[in-house]
Amino acid sequence: MVSESLTTAPEGKVSAMRQWSVAVLWSERNIKYWFVVPAVIFLLVLGIFPLLFSLYLAFASWQPGSGGIQFVGLRNLQALVNDSRFWHALGLTGFFVVFSVTIELVIGLFIALMMQAKIRGNQVFRLATSIPILMTPIALSFTWRLMFDFTRGLLNYFLSLAGLPGVMWLGDPNFVIFSIILVDVWQWSPFVVLVLLAALEAQDVELFEAAVVDGAGYSALLRYIAMPLITPFIVTVILLRSIDAMKVFDTVFVLTGGGPGTASEVITLYGYSAHFRTFNMGYLSAVAWVLLMILTVVFIFFVRSFRRSREAN
Repeated sequence: MVSESLTTAPEGKVSAMRQWSVAVLWSERNIKYWFVVPAVIFLLVLGIFPLLFSLYLAFASWQPGSGGIQFVGLRNLQALVNDSRFWHALGLTGFFVVFSVTIELVIGLFIALMMQAKIRGNQVFRLATSIPILMTPIALSFTWRLMFDFTRGLLNYFLSLAGLPGVMWLGDPNFVIFSIILVDVWQWSPFVVLVLLAALEAQDVELFEAAVVDGAGYSALLRYIAMPLITPFIVTVILLRSIDAMKVFDTVFVLTGGGPGTASEVITLYGYSAHFRTFNMGYLSAVAWVLLMILTVVFIFFVRSFRRSREAN
């Protein structure tokens, strides 16, 4: 009806109505929605659509360039469950996540407690601690790969000075995963340090001062005051680092490429080596969604357990 009124109305009234409609659209009340439109479009195109498309591919067979998409139902999931290489990669990834995050949490908490003390040069030490986080994983991995070299590596050089035999850091199937954990701990322990240090310094100093006046020692301050206060931050750090460690790819790819054999083939390397190179996109999508479901179940259980322990206390 608006279009009919515009065609039958005089030309002056039509221009006035158009100006009024433009003014309404770009009024101070409605203009804020127009600024959100690009972000919504970006989210739909680059976020939601690929997510839904990958979910469809998990139940389909598709190799780009060799044919169209064919729906195969649960065939990809059945092949995934029967693939021992997948279970090995999944177990190795879980081992890597548990060990690396645990070591980073222990080291990070210890260093954060030490850095909270008012000592000379503390600011310089805090700045130096954050340097590993700023380095790109590729450059960092190449540096550690040189240090791990059996004949010319820096680590074996120090072992030789101590009269100890050299170690095949990246060539021994029983030791290679610990070398990768070492690199991950060296790079991401500073992240844990900074988060926990900020959590400690955000607490009320009067609580600690009152406890000291009452005769509490350092261990009592740490156990009964500091740790309960920063527990939510510790849980957040564990969740963030676990998610990031579960997705590790570039560090392992540069250091070992998943080798020797499949001794360091984490779940991301498994998807890349076994199926991405052959453009088996349906099976690769199934791997991604199974991993997503496992992560979701594990972290929901973790968060609920944390809430129950908080309510019990």
